[in-house]
Amino acid sequence: MSIYNVSNIINTHIETALSIPFTIYNDVLPDTAADAACLRYDPAPAAEKRYTDGTRLLKWNLTYYIRNKKRDKAREWAGKITEYLDGREITDATTGVKISIEAQTLPQFISVDEKNNTLYSAAIIAEYLEMEV
Repeated sequence: MSIYNVSNIINTHIETALSIPFTIYNDVLPDTAADAACLRYDPAPAAEKRYTDGTRLLKWNLTYYIRNKKRDKAREWAGKITEYLDGREITDATTGVKISIEAQTLPQFISVDEKNNTLYSAAIIAEYLEMEV
């Protein structure tokens, strides 16, 4: 399963569960003035656990970037997302793969852009067992 599949599974789950009022994109925030978020993958360890049955344990370091016109809302959504995901297990309906998630950071202020949007980030770790291909 690629990182983009993992991102899509997690994003679809939280957009529904939290009734998020904006779109969460993968990897890049669109160049608009609208409120939005994206989930980007950060460098992850090259070493992974491989088991004799051919499975391997994968861990992805992922970071949400939340953009909002209102500073308090950007931080609030970053907090809601990480609080909701921390300790959660999401099962992919297609493959049955269980993705375990834990919060890695609290919401962090990043900047205010030229369109007066505030940007916050919050990091998570997604871990799952991948079957041999």
